[in-house]
Amino acid sequence: MSDLVRWPDSDAKRAEVLLRITVDELLRCPAERKEAATREALAKLRPHLEVALEALETIGRTRGLNDEVNAKREAFMTLLDLAGQPAH
Repeated sequence: MSDLVRWPDSDAKRAEVLLRITVDELLRCPAERKEAATREALAKLRPHLEVALEALETIGRTRGLNDEVNAKREAFMTLLDLAGQPAH
């Protein structure tokens, strides 16, 4: 039964973990490939960031957001903005 329940906390945590993995991969990316790899990574992260933001909004409505969670929310919003920008 618990497998059927999606908790907002887990959606936000999943996005955070994926973001950390992506940043680690980008740090190891060759310089000549970094810009394209960053665009690709942001495109792949976008749906996860959207789900995480929805989850954080749900958490905020039910129990409020502490400073750390609010900072994550702001970071996710910034990344979503970057993911939506066209390549230069």
